[in-house]
Amino acid sequence: MTQKRLPNHEFRIIAGELKGKLVKAPDLGVTRPPITRLRKAIFDFLNPYIEAGRYLDLFSGTGSYLFEAVSRGAGLALGIELEPALVDAINKQAEKYGVMDRLRCLRDDVFEAIPKLHAQKELFDVIMIAPPQYKRIVDQTLVGLKEHPLTTEDGIILCQHDSSETKKIDFLDFEIWQRRKYGNTTFTVLKQ
Repeated sequence: MTQKRLPNHEFRIIAGELKGKLVKAPDLGVTRPPITRLRKAIFDFLNPYIEAGRYLDLFSGTGSYLFEAVSRGAGLALGIELEPALVDAINKQAEKYGVMDRLRCLRDDVFEAIPKLHAQKELFDVIMIAPPQYKRIVDQTLVGLKEHPLTTEDGIILCQHDSSETKKIDFLDFEIWQRRKYGNTTFTVLKQ
């Protein structure tokens, strides 16, 4: 019996050393890459933090943010994703494009990965939280990051959420540094 082949999401890397490269991710019906103008806007903002920095992508999904980060000069772009097909696709393409030394995705539950990374004394300049929306996952993730800090002294945390959810999210006592709204999507930028 042949296995049904899933359709793919496809996107091109916007800027940097991998600019124009096509990245494919299986369409599992649960995730999709953010639109190009959203990725461009947020990574143009992140450029000063990304250059030679350490980037952590929680809920990596299609890997679009990981590839953009490493293309723009991140010294390390580490993803955490639970879905094995997505993890496999990200890692295979990182190998294909010769960036496995700087980009890798681990198959793990974010809520289990955070304490593990903390125990290993891993620190990151940028942490992206872009989970499935409307499930209060941003709040839960911030609780984990409060208990097990992973940011460098000057590091930032970006919480991607639907703009309608902004007032419903508990950002705990993280400093809300700024908000960047792009249509229905808002990034709340936090400092530890």
